[in-house]
Amino acid sequence: MPAAADFDYSIFVMAEYLVPSITVYNRLEAIPRAADFDRSLKAEVRDALWMLTRQWQFGEFKGEDAATAVTTKILGEHTTMNTIHFGDNNTFSFDAKLPLEMLVEREMLGTNLALSVQMGRYFIKLIKTKPAFVTLLDQLMNEYPLDHEPDPNDVDGIQLLNAVQGKVFDGFDFYQAIVNGTVPAAIQGSLALEIEDFKNWFRRNYNQPDSNINPAWQPSRLEYQFAISSTSGETTSKKLIADHYPGGHLDWYAFDLAQSSSAGIPAGNNLTTENIQSYIPTPLTFRGMPHPRFWMMEEGVTDFGRIDTSPTGLLHLLLAEFGLTCSNDWFMLPYQLDVNTLCEMKGILVKDVFGEYTLVRAAGKAAESQWHRWTMFHHTNKNNGSLTNAFYLVPGAKALEGQPFEQVNFLRDEMANMVWGVESIVPSQSGKGASGDEMALTNPPPVSTPEATPGEPTKPAIKYILGSTVPANWIPFIPVHMENSISEIRLQRAKLPAAKPPMGVLLTEKSAPYFLDEETLDSSGLLVSRTPQLARYINGASCLWIGRKKEAGKGLGWSNLKFDQISQK
Repeated sequence: MPAAADFDYSIFVMAEYLVPSITVYNRLEAIPRAADFDRSLKAEVRDALWMLTRQWQFGEFKGEDAATAVTTKILGEHTTMNTIHFGDNNTFSFDAKLPLEMLVEREMLGTNLALSVQMGRYFIKLIKTKPAFVTLLDQLMNEYPLDHEPDPNDVDGIQLLNAVQGKVFDGFDFYQAIVNGTVPAAIQGSLALEIEDFKNWFRRNYNQPDSNINPAWQPSRLEYQFAISSTSGETTSKKLIADHYPGGHLDWYAFDLAQSSSAGIPAGNNLTTENIQSYIPTPLTFRGMPHPRFWMMEEGVTDFGRIDTSPTGLLHLLLAEFGLTCSNDWFMLPYQLDVNTLCEMKGILVKDVFGEYTLVRAAGKAAESQWHRWTMFHHTNKNNGSLTNAFYLVPGAKALEGQPFEQVNFLRDEMANMVWGVESIVPSQSGKGASGDEMALTNPPPVSTPEATPGEPTKPAIKYILGSTVPANWIPFIPVHMENSISEIRLQRAKLPAAKPPMGVLLTEKSAPYFLDEETLDSSGLLVSRTPQLARYINGASCLWIGRKKEAGKGLGWSNLKFDQISQK
């Protein structure tokens, strides 16, 4: 055996490293040395030079010296609108004490049984405490009887008439007599105070337009058309026109600028003024915006993992990157503006933390602006089609809409080559809408067929039909040529033989000939309705009126109208 000094240990060492081994870790767990995490959450920076190096590496030192805005001043030109223009040069003053929707849409109340009963009952309530109540009621009953004849198919109207007949007088006719000054002297002298209360009640509940002003509704286009302006004397400085208002809620996008000029305004005019307002800019915030502090937990209000990253979703990625990268570069400036004011921004003067001032002009005012530049909350110039730096704050109100009194479905019938105005809902004497299909029901007389005479040859069991029939609530509109034209057409209201006239207001308010613009109706059709509107205005006043609204229809229709048909008996 060799000596210990001569023993070679490398054999055992190599043998140890040649043994294969496999190491598997199921989970890595940290073993904290203390139960307090306060120091770890502080995220202390031990090496400031390392932080500066990382900033240099990411290019943060190459950023612009963009100062933060501290104060701003906004200059705007305010113009108050004071005149409303309807068709046929009808104008009247406007002071924004009532919603603009009501002034445009309201229409004169027509007589019906429900309104007559309501007004009659209220006046009876006013005179019920009079000593001669029975005598006065008899006089009113004799002078203003309920002279209403509901349609045989108007079940609700007939029931209402049977319930009030001989108990209530016609309050609507009585009010018309008060307005016209035709109330008998005996009634006028003994009920002067009650009549004045009655007039105030009606005006408080039903705001009526002047009888000499034509409505803004255009029957040939089935929409409203009007304009508002700032007029001082004979001079109009600015004018906005709404020539395609379908009804409903009125807002800034319904108007186009038809005239804008400040020259020639008479001295002392206070309709156009310059307004300067100062504000402290507020950083803009939005959902999903990164928090400015390091240890603020992000809320899961925005799922960035669901952003479309497909080749066609490039705009989504650009928008997300813009919002996350430049979110702290946007500021919000509130600008106070009175209703019924046309505001034109002249510029914003911004002062930053370095004491420098920057003038920010309105969008689209630079020399490189083109006609296709898009901006938000701007009215289009009606004269040249360019964008304007103006915004009109409409004195409107969000109204509650009731069940429609009337509804007409205008649809195209390609098989019959005409348009139908289907009265799906028609006014009822009960004060609400009734089904047009039920109101159009008729009982046609039975068709008598001659009996065969003995000895004569048997006639074939067929018959000739000149034309089929449609329900009475289907009102036809046939195409006719426009005057002095052989190519352009328009639609004219017609009538089927032995058919009932229209039962609603929309198709009867304009006397014959009633024309409808052909371009108004496309293949989808139109749905026009008359509904009660109730709104609470900014001054607390309750406003009630009847308005109209035009909506997209339900597509093409088929009336099954046929001509020159042979059928079996």
